[in-house]
Amino acid sequence: MMNTAVHVRRPGHLADHTKPVSTKRVLIALNAQERKFFLPDNFEGYLEEAECHWYDTGSENPDDWETILRRVDPHALLACWSTPGLPLAYLESPESSLLYLCYVAGSVRQVAPRRFLELGGTISNWGDMAGPQVAEHALLLALGALRGISHWRSYIQSVNGDLRYQAAELGTESLYGRRVGLHGFGRIARSLVALLRPFGVIVCCYSAHVPPAFLREHGVHPCASMEELFSSSEVFFECEALTSESTRSVTADLLRRLPDGAVFVNVGRGAVVDEEALLSEAGRLRVALDVVTREPLDSISPWFNSPQTLLSPHIGGPTFDSYASCGQFALTNLHAFLKGRPVQALLSLADYDRST
Repeated sequence: MMNTAVHVRRPGHLADHTKPVSTKRVLIALNAQERKFFLPDNFEGYLEEAECHWYDTGSENPDDWETILRRVDPHALLACWSTPGLPLAYLESPESSLLYLCYVAGSVRQVAPRRFLELGGTISNWGDMAGPQVAEHALLLALGALRGISHWRSYIQSVNGDLRYQAAELGTESLYGRRVGLHGFGRIARSLVALLRPFGVIVCCYSAHVPPAFLREHGVHPCASMEELFSSSEVFFECEALTSESTRSVTADLLRRLPDGAVFVNVGRGAVVDEEALLSEAGRLRVALDVVTREPLDSISPWFNSPQTLLSPHIGGPTFDSYASCGQFALTNLHAFLKGRPVQALLSLADYDRST
């Protein structure tokens, strides 16, 4: 193994991740299923110069997690959904060498506390890979709501083969030529705009702090207020990031401004919406949800008593067939870190605060 300069670390501060490390210790903390989903059989080839350690989160005792971290003392951690949270006491210890969290999936909050970034740690996730596929799922939900997909099965069972009046009885509608509203204009919304173009829709958007000129560059009409956005939308997509400012910003008053029969799709975050108000509007509105405030949905959720609502189990993206690409992206990042090269899809403190 080639010897390179060792990080010099001061208590309470992490070293610059672009400088090569000498021992190159990597802790892989996944369960067997995540390893199968995301990592290729020969993934060790990406880490051949590193000292690798494996922690099977599906079989190891979680109480031993901090002990494992202190014993391995990794410079980098490869993590996913099942990885236990990083203890603050370990992160703030002057003896800790952890510099980089390479997260295979999306939101890292359940693994990394904000303090890790404040100390100068580096975090990456699957970055832009999810945006286009979540937009694809949002379009699916909107089309499904317009065509009354939540009623298809019961309708087929009730008509006894007479399908002459199905379009009228289901109240099917088209997306073509509609007035579409977007709340939020991040990666998902921008991808969605491209998918909507063939439908000849008029797209309006409101997103706090997004310059109107930027919206116009993407062919989107900027709205001056949330009230204007809701009043002018027949098909509405909730894509706003969750912040203290956006929490429950979709109020009962705003929802009432949507016209009767309008479609409301949420692929952003459940807590952006006053869900009690939305639940009371289900029926007047065609509601389709991939996200809710309390996840996962359980049998006592009031949404299960709203049969007209189209529910999706937070599967917007990436899709399962993209997991291998997500794993490849993570391994490429990890290899770059070990070589002292730039890492892609880095999370800033602002990115972290917008995640859930």
